[in-house]
Amino acid sequence: MGQSRRKETVKSQVPSGAIRLFIADDEPLFLLGLQTFLERQGSIRIVGKATNAEALLRRARRAQPSLILLDMSTARQNDFEVLRQLRSLCPEAKILLFIGYANPQDLVKAIQAGALGCLHKESEPSLILQAIQTVQKGKPWFQREFTEGLFQAISLTDHSPYAPSVVLSRREQEMLQCLAQGMSNKEIANRFHLSVGTVKAHLSHLFRKLNLRNRKEAVHYALRHSLM
Repeated sequence: MGQSRRKETVKSQVPSGAIRLFIADDEPLFLLGLQTFLERQGSIRIVGKATNAEALLRRARRAQPSLILLDMSTARQNDFEVLRQLRSLCPEAKILLFIGYANPQDLVKAIQAGALGCLHKESEPSLILQAIQTVQKGKPWFQREFTEGLFQAISLTDHSPYAPSVVLSRREQEMLQCLAQGMSNKEIANRFHLSVGTVKAHLSHLFRKLNLRNRKEAVHYALRHSLM
């Protein structure tokens, strides 16, 4: 009873609208520095942390964060079963990976297992915040340093024709690239000097044309056909 009340008290201390962030990394010193930096941000509340996969799964299930930021070495355990379990235990949580070095095939597997973005461990603090805010909105974030490796991995494992089976116009390809870069409808509208309503109409038509249901599927399509 006492533990239940304490959990409710902690949860109530998180302001409405704040990003409920769980962080995990197998390097305790790095984790401490990351926590110290993120706790200074008014829009983020750390609801849990872990230094190994077992603690991550157990504590994240209790905390039910809105976003989980974890290192690649933890994520890749048991062929990325950790990510699949997180998606089951915390269905509302977005997953963002911190990467020092990663085999391109591992990046593809991480995306397939549920990661919505990847960020270099040596990124500037402002870039870390931008990645967190982008992924929290359900938009993908893939740091440019990793995109070439992703293309190479996909081209080696994809047995379908390299070119898309549906012919896309140049503008449609550009819009897919914008989605893959995590741009909002307003940002796309500003880039192409269009209204937000026109962008929405273009995207709706594009999704129907490619039989896509959402932005995440659009990113996978862009990756698969090297449109990023």
